[in-house]
Amino acid sequence: MGKNEYFVLDKKNLRETFMDYFQALEIPVIDYLAIGVQDTVNQKSTSLMSNAEWQKTFKDLNFAPYDPIRKVALNSKTTVFSFDDVSHQDLMGSEVMRQRKKHQIENGLVLMHRNLGQNFMMTLGTGFKNFQSHRFFLDYQKSVYRIFNDLICLVSPLCEDFKPIKDLNVDAR
Repeated sequence: MGKNEYFVLDKKNLRETFMDYFQALEIPVIDYLAIGVQDTVNQKSTSLMSNAEWQKTFKDLNFAPYDPIRKVALNSKTTVFSFDDVSHQDLMGSEVMRQRKKHQIENGLVLMHRNLGQNFMMTLGTGFKNFQSHRFFLDYQKSVYRIFNDLICLVSPLCEDFKPIKDLNVDAR
């Protein structure tokens, strides 16, 4: 597998459970949810997005290597950041963000759970232009972390390929 590869995490039962969960959320202004897993060693990732059209566009146009949100998630140590905190860096990064907006994902908040060689990331997005991500996070912190933990439990069993550090079975004789 090459670097910067992106895979859609889209098993039928998983998508149904994920969408049922998303529809049951009662958090104001959030109309987009994604859960992703990254192999930080090989820089490959997978995700499940509530906006299937955006996920198809993201995959079909090969946006993964250029996505400013994904780049921050892979290359920084931060555990919480907003779309406003991200530099678009270049023309392709700007295009990825423009396409996001075109799919009504204007702004958002990203949470990271970092393990050795593996990241889980959750994106909460909104079409609301004046979204105050830091205020939102302070107001809904407990709920946001509960959702994140639930989603990690949901996708973890399907993400074995995104654990670059395997358990070593060493015979100590």
